[in-house]
Amino acid sequence: MTPQRDIQAEAALNKASVAQAGTSLDTGTVKALVTEREAMVTLANGNQIHAFQATSCLLAPVIGDTVLVFQGPEQAFVLSVLAREADVTAELGVAGARDVALKAEGHLALAAPDVQVSARRMTVLADTLMQTGKKLVSNFSRTLETYVDKMVNARTITTTAQSRSSAIKETETLKAGILVQNIDTVATQNSEISMITAEEDVRLDGKRVSVG
Repeated sequence: MTPQRDIQAEAALNKASVAQAGTSLDTGTVKALVTEREAMVTLANGNQIHAFQATSCLLAPVIGDTVLVFQGPEQAFVLSVLAREADVTAELGVAGARDVALKAEGHLALAAPDVQVSARRMTVLADTLMQTGKKLVSNFSRTLETYVDKMVNARTITTTAQSRSSAIKETETLKAGILVQNIDTVATQNSEISMITAEEDVRLDGKRVSVG
C-alpha cells in the first residue's frame, strides 16, 4: 500500500470513529441567547441545538452570528465565531473563568479613541508611571496621597476650598517675587519668636495699631 493510500485510509478511519462516538463538527447560526454563555443554534442541516460557549471561544456569540459548533455525546459547544453581521459591541472573555491574566514579555499596547475602565477596585503597580495629555479631570469623594518626595511645577496653581489645614512638622519655606494676602475678617499668627526683616520700609496701616 502506498503512503498516499495509507493517509486516506487513516482519515477515513478517524472519520468513522468520530461518527461512532456520536460527535460532529458543524456550522450554525445563533438564534437565541439562553444565558450570557449559552445559546440556541440552528445548524446548517436545520437542526436546533443548545450549545455552551467553549472556554477557547473568547468572542461571546450574539444573535445572528455564524458559529462553529462541536457536538458531543452529551453537550455541544460553540468553538468560535466565524462571521458577524450585527452591529453590536464585541465582548471578549473566558467562559467560566473567574480570574483572567493578560501577560506579555515585551510591550503591551492598548489604543482606542475612547477607553472606559469600570471596577470596584483598581490597583496599579509600576516602577515609573507617566501621564501625558491636554487635560486631566479627577472626581473623588475623598483622596489620600502619600509621597516620600513631591515636586510640582506649573505655570498657574489655583486652589478653592471651604477650609484648608496644613501641618508641617519641621520647616516650611516660601519664596515668591510678590506675596499678596487678602483676609476678609481676622488674620492671626502665634509663634514663640516672630521676626520681620526688610531692606527698606516696614509699614503698618490701620485705624488702630496695638503693640504689646
